[in-house]
Amino acid sequence: MVWSMGLVLALIGVIMLVTLRPQPDAVKVVDPTQVLIAARALAPFPVLVPEGLDGYQVTSARWQETAKSGGALVLHLGYVTPGNQYLQVSQSAATSGEFIAEQTAGGIVVEQIRIDGAQWQLYETAERISLVLLGDEVITVVSGTATREELEQVVRSLKPN
Repeated sequence: MVWSMGLVLALIGVIMLVTLRPQPDAVKVVDPTQVLIAARALAPFPVLVPEGLDGYQVTSARWQETAKSGGALVLHLGYVTPGNQYLQVSQSAATSGEFIAEQTAGGIVVEQIRIDGAQWQLYETAERISLVLLGDEVITVVSGTATREELEQVVRSLKPN
């Protein structure tokens, strides 16, 4: 009887090893409140945050310099869209072309787009599209693997926070 029980348990173990598939990690949502408080207090520009985007989940929030920001702090908010795509909103007083290249993943300008009265530049790579607004004291980048329509929707949702 012990041998039979061991054989049955071994068979169950083999079946579980063959059929068990790891589940992908769930989206880890973060609260950007503290990062936004710091950015609002220290940024030399009006901090813009998307508002009213149903189904978008904040998965990362940072207020720190990047490798190409030339010492300027960068507000980064990363999202997962309702279509399970990645999207980020970045703002900084950094002015270099290297910073734009960093934020657009090396994208090239393919078009000028007017959205709500502002002139945005559309950057593209094979994997990502980006909308870039060059302001007097701030560069705003909305970028990701989401569709152009989603990026434009996010641009329209940006409000001073």
